[in-house]
Amino acid sequence: MKISVQTGGACNILGADAGMKAIKDAGFDAIDFGELCGHYPWEDAQAEKPCAFFDDEANLEAFMKEYTDAAEKYGIEFGQFHAPHPSYYPKKPTATKVQQEAIFKSVEICGKVGCPYIIVHPCFDGSARFPSLTKEEEYQINIEFYSKMIPILKKYDIVCCLENMWCQDWKSKKIYTASCSDIKEACRYIDDLNAIAGEKRFGFCLDIGHLLLLGIDPCNAIEELGDRLVTLHVHDNDGIGDNHTAPFMGVCNWNRVVKGLRTIGYKGTLNYETEGFNSKFPKELVPDALKLLSATARYLRDKVVAEEQ
Repeated sequence: MKISVQTGGACNILGADAGMKAIKDAGFDAIDFGELCGHYPWEDAQAEKPCAFFDDEANLEAFMKEYTDAAEKYGIEFGQFHAPHPSYYPKKPTATKVQQEAIFKSVEICGKVGCPYIIVHPCFDGSARFPSLTKEEEYQINIEFYSKMIPILKKYDIVCCLENMWCQDWKSKKIYTASCSDIKEACRYIDDLNAIAGEKRFGFCLDIGHLLLLGIDPCNAIEELGDRLVTLHVHDNDGIGDNHTAPFMGVCNWNRVVKGLRTIGYKGTLNYETEGFNSKFPKELVPDALKLLSATARYLRDKVVAEEQ
């Protein structure tokens, strides 16, 4: 089982080359490439403006080349991509169209660099107090959205991974369930989309931190997903905020994660989404922070593999 870490918390702090070197020196095999996220500011989306970053093809090509060159230089695999998010803006059809076009372009970029998985958040209304969508409306929007990806997923042999989400009442700070936080709903999406595709073009990326926020046992979630689970977002939190910190720095029972992965015979990458941990340190200490993350990843990986035998 390979170990992986997101580029956020490394490349965005140190730069593409130094970030990739630090990831490699720390002992990671692969990356979760997330540097295509965050280029459509919330204010622009609310004003339904275009997205200059994805509209400039020459700049986008040069941007990606810096990362692909660094990954090749240091022997780092593109294990998975993270597409821009959110995938849907309630009552903002133009912004939704702009963002979804960026997502489709990201899928193509993922394919061109030979990355096998891309995580694409489901469409949902993040307003916990006054949601504008029923669950059936949300389902239909998502089926249409993901179905449009099928030709390009097949062209580049990519598996698109949905992720378990959450939302918050920003006034009370209370956290609520959202799209795919119900694992039965997640399984329905994967099975229905694969039936539409006629082959396995959709899988699931289980976010361990998001489970914690909603009080969902990771072992039960992993076992229910079974072979639908193909990628992970491994991180910890305090059970109150989405801290994205290192394992053992929060409230997660990691023995339950290990048990679930062992039970289903998980063969995918153990991928860390721990930018919140790295970002706490001065720039000069980020390489050392990555080494600690790598040590915990190897520890968890070895527990899964050892207890499988």
